[in-house]
Amino acid sequence: MKDVEYFTFIVPPDIWRKKASPYPHKMSMEDAERRFPGATPILSSREVRRLPATEAEIRAEVMKCPQGYSGINKTEVEIGRRIQEYEKLTKGTSGR
Repeated sequence: MKDVEYFTFIVPPDIWRKKASPYPHKMSMEDAERRFPGATPILSSREVRRLPATEAEIRAEVMKCPQGYSGINKTEVEIGRRIQEYEKLTKGTSGR
């Protein structure tokens, strides 16, 4: 497992915001740098999240609750699909 720090960021003004303001969603430093160049973290909002780093760790996390929210047992193929979906979601962020 990999520890990743998330913060609330003050994002610079743009077309929709006339002045710098806190962004409503927490982001990692890499995400904020990529999405909002010049954003500054609010250090008191620091949150550490443990994210799976290898396929084996992802599989172990998925197997903790294989039925998901539906309550139906998932097959190995469905679990593999969930792992692929997770990887797509985390692909764009560096350090994950």
